[in-house]
Amino acid sequence: MKTNDLDVAARILRERDDFLLVGHVNPDGDSLGCICALSIFLRSLGKRALAVSPEGVPELYKFLPGSDLIRRNAPEGTRFGVAIVIDCESLDRLGPAQELLSRCDCVMEIDHHPVCTQQSNCRLTDSSAASCGEIVLELLKKANAIITAEIAECLLTAIVTDTGSFRFSNVTPRTLRAAAELMEAGASASKVARRVYETRSLSSVRLLGMALAGVQTAASGRIAYASITREHMDASEAADAETEGIVNYIRAIRGAQVAILFREGIDGTTRISLRSRDGLDVSQIAHLFGGGGHRTAAGCTVSAPLDQAINLVVDAVQKWMQS
Repeated sequence: MKTNDLDVAARILRERDDFLLVGHVNPDGDSLGCICALSIFLRSLGKRALAVSPEGVPELYKFLPGSDLIRRNAPEGTRFGVAIVIDCESLDRLGPAQELLSRCDCVMEIDHHPVCTQQSNCRLTDSSAASCGEIVLELLKKANAIITAEIAECLLTAIVTDTGSFRFSNVTPRTLRAAAELMEAGASASKVARRVYETRSLSSVRLLGMALAGVQTAASGRIAYASITREHMDASEAADAETEGIVNYIRAIRGAQVAILFREGIDGTTRISLRSRDGLDVSQIAHLFGGGGHRTAAGCTVSAPLDQAINLVVDAVQKWMQS
């Protein structure tokens, strides 16, 4: 991330008056935390800031300050001066919200993926950051923002979730310094960890049990995978958002270098979450199927029914690991 990019982005926050804040489909803590933090800051300056998440806010993240103001869409015909797109390496990941960009005078991207859309007027990207939360913290400080306890809680949530509570290999000294700064501003790491990792609905626990009961392995145990069917979803009465985090349990299996969670869609497609250890870059697999992500955490959607998608992806991972 270049200093002049940070200067330009900070000036946009200060000088423009109306903003659209939008993140990717299947929203996570990094995307939602950054959206909430930015919207709190912009509204504190008296600016219009509409936060949009096409699939709403999962129950898991409704504790975030400002999350109650996030909308699924913008009112028909509403125009904005600036769209801030957060944590989207491809505009396709905006889902229905992609259409909203045509109503904006300029687009700013904030991202920490190795590849981003490159279709914006202002790009604030840094692939060395563990989360977009680190980048947004730098941006807000450059814009002379007061990091309130509410903003700090949002950004700490972004960092905690994208680092697996500081367990993933993307954690750097910079990550820990940012977390310490946010805690000094009033955020509580224990509260965030408790809300994200230790507070689950009964339906999500039932779904977790169903998924783990069907774990399978391939490549002599180097690949571990599980699937969630529509029958699992109906029987557990879980929401789609409650599948988040299940793949990390699969990743914990001893000897597994790649963990995969397959989720059966209602439209004949299959959503896939990939996790890795030992430095394997699973974003390469995600890119094969039109997805993306990071070295250790990536995802994609395959236009095939569940059984076919499992065969396709597991076979592709085995060949990739042998190459």
